[in-house]
Amino acid sequence: GVYYQIGDVISVVDEQDGKTYYAQIRGFIQDQYCEKSAALTWLIPTQASPKDCFDPASYIIGPEEDLPRKMEYLEFVCHAPSEYFKSRSSPFPTVPTRPEKGYIWTHVGPTPAISIKETVTNNL
Repeated sequence: GVYYQIGDVISVVDEQDGKTYYAQIRGFIQDQYCEKSAALTWLIPTQASPKDCFDPASYIIGPEEDLPRKMEYLEFVCHAPSEYFKSRSSPFPTVPTRPEKGYIWTHVGPTPAISIKETVTNNL
């Protein structure tokens, strides 16, 4: 079984066009017959969204759906904080402004100590 929580991203396949659509769970509902459903907020792809997989950084928040969807039709995609897509004026960009290279610059080898000249200059 899958442990769902608020904020998780799920996918739904449309029966008519066969396309996959993504949404974020914003709440859970259980009826009198113990059938579980989820209230969803749809995620809208951007031009940067890949066609063959889900990249959370390339989607923006869309409309909130009024009617809950039964859990049996939802496919788990990934865990995400419930506020991940919410902030439209976040202090940091949620979509990368430049391509991410996938590597980190670092120095291999001994790290030079601060020279005496730098120490004296900084303390004056």
